[in-house]
Amino acid sequence: MKDLQDLINFLEPDNTFLDEPLSKHTTLRIGGPADVLYRAKNIEELIRVIRRANELSIPVTILGWGSNVLVSDKGIRGLVIKNETGEIEISKDVPSPTAITVPPLRKYKEGTKKILSRWQSDSEKGTFKYEFGDLDYDESGFPRVRVSMDSGVSLPKAINSLIEEGVTGLQWYARIPGTIGGAVFNNIHGGTHFISEVIKSVRTINKSGVIKEFSGKELGLAYDKSRFHDSEEIILEVEFELFKGDVLRAKEVAMEWAKRKSLQPPRSAGCTFKNISNGDKERLNFPTTSAGYIVEHVLKLGGRKVGGAKISTAHHNFIVNDGGATARDYMELLNLIRDETKKMLKIDLVPEMILLGEF
Repeated sequence: MKDLQDLINFLEPDNTFLDEPLSKHTTLRIGGPADVLYRAKNIEELIRVIRRANELSIPVTILGWGSNVLVSDKGIRGLVIKNETGEIEISKDVPSPTAITVPPLRKYKEGTKKILSRWQSDSEKGTFKYEFGDLDYDESGFPRVRVSMDSGVSLPKAINSLIEEGVTGLQWYARIPGTIGGAVFNNIHGGTHFISEVIKSVRTINKSGVIKEFSGKELGLAYDKSRFHDSEEIILEVEFELFKGDVLRAKEVAMEWAKRKSLQPPRSAGCTFKNISNGDKERLNFPTTSAGYIVEHVLKLGGRKVGGAKISTAHHNFIVNDGGATARDYMELLNLIRDETKKMLKIDLVPEMILLGEF
């Protein structure tokens, strides 16, 4: 394919990999080969490569940490860019709280419906028992500080680096395996907090290579949702309004929250399904909206396997790669849960992960 070869000739050879198994680049350890995988190390390089691929009409897929995705056994055609950009810039000017018109934490953008978080523990039954309420607190009284980060910055790096610099506000997202770009893409939540609470603006590039900036209010942020699910825009950089907060408390919260979430199993894509609605919870008289409760106590499918894919018994809303699992195994198990839930409870469970490649 001439266009693909032209792209390969354009790319930096040391960061270019042909027919690269994507199972090596996802937390689930599932996925066929990418025609071309390229590791982009800075924003300028990322923009340059995206524009060249677009000129050659080669499809581009962005991969960050590789969590929350299921890659097809057939792999991904065209170019896969592993986003490894990593710059963090803290503003020298620290605005006073009165100079910022951003709502306090735990309140969504003014004039819009409040987002309900997925987090809801069940302290009476089941395996989903970690608590968040005693860790939560309000930072809105602290001075704000603007921080710009590349989309490829990992969340652990962002949390730890900023706390070391006296900046708080991301501690709620401890132990989430992802990047800043992925965090905005899915509007991640930690406990009852959403990252949308502290986003000021996002810089993007579209399919035509045009760079555009969007304010936080223009991002269509909802529960596990943003405009980027439906647009072909790629996130380049994100500007946050964080806090000159209580560093010691933020560090303790991050460490404790990560410890409590350690029951979440590795070799997974994260939670398999979104919560059920509060209406369905009340209709069925369930103690929680957690999909894991349904899998464990209603369907009683804990430990069920299809090939190498297995429903975790540590957290029943996780399907793990128990060894040699394929995307087909994973989808067969996912569809079993969906079908049984629909049949027994008249609920359509909604998957959380993004499907990449041919399914």
